[in-house]
Amino acid sequence: MTHDKLTVLAVRHQTLGRTSAEPRTPLALAAIGRRFRGTLVVAVVVLLIGFPLLWMTLSAFKSTGDIVKDSYPLSWRTFVPAPFTLHNFANLFGSLGFGRNLLNTVIASAGQILGAMVVSTLAGYGFARVRSRLGTAVFGLCMLGAFIPVEAVIVPLYKTVQGLGLLSTYPVLFLPFVANPFGIFLMRQSFRDIPEELYDAAAVDGAGPARTFLRLAVPNVKPALATLALVQFIWSWSNYFWPLVANQDPNKQVAQVAMASLQTAANYQPMYGEMFAAATVITVPVVALSVVMQRYYIQGLLSSGLK
Repeated sequence: MTHDKLTVLAVRHQTLGRTSAEPRTPLALAAIGRRFRGTLVVAVVVLLIGFPLLWMTLSAFKSTGDIVKDSYPLSWRTFVPAPFTLHNFANLFGSLGFGRNLLNTVIASAGQILGAMVVSTLAGYGFARVRSRLGTAVFGLCMLGAFIPVEAVIVPLYKTVQGLGLLSTYPVLFLPFVANPFGIFLMRQSFRDIPEELYDAAAVDGAGPARTFLRLAVPNVKPALATLALVQFIWSWSNYFWPLVANQDPNKQVAQVAMASLQTAANYQPMYGEMFAAATVITVPVVALSVVMQRYYIQGLLSSGLK
């Protein structure tokens, strides 16, 4: 090794040693403090949200007698199943027939997701492309529906589906919700973010309205479509009031109503174990899908201007 190389290495070693020995600047310490506080806040939020879910899931593996017996005073048996049992799930999907109710919820959610994606995409594309005073006024009227609670229109909605002969059918579970202001607004904002030059290029290439919509517009709003699908799934999966009112057929009832009916089971016997098991089964798909589609959900909200 030459003398010049040894000199360079010595200088570098002195520089690194002096840098590592220097104390942290106030700005660096402030940044570390902010990160620590942010991490602490996230940990507290996760604990507040995750602990009830964990307690619910663990209680699903305890018998009703153990749940009642260990509820007071609080001890480790209140949260940990001892002994561990699968009787609640066997009874839930066996004699109680909860699998049928879960299938009904899947059918209702699938119908609402597909219907909302079609209606919201077409309406959002129309409002984004046709920019006129009339279109803006119609869009504003559609957005007013977001401020009207379902409870305020439940009677006329019930009368409408009754007149159409849809009571106690599968379509009545999702048809009233396929057009919603959130989906229309989300898709309109996403379509408006597409550069106008792309539409002009498609027109120069001879693409018609249908081809422009299917080949150009829709592929560029995939994150928004994923966001819409996730939101619609959560809304439909957790829907309770409308299925309770519009569906009187037990064979077509959704899982949420069936779980609530466990409180008034035969002989009014408490079925807390089965209720915890049903709540766990209902919650798992929502949590799993939310975790899997989290990236698309955030990207869709940011791209559509919902910040």
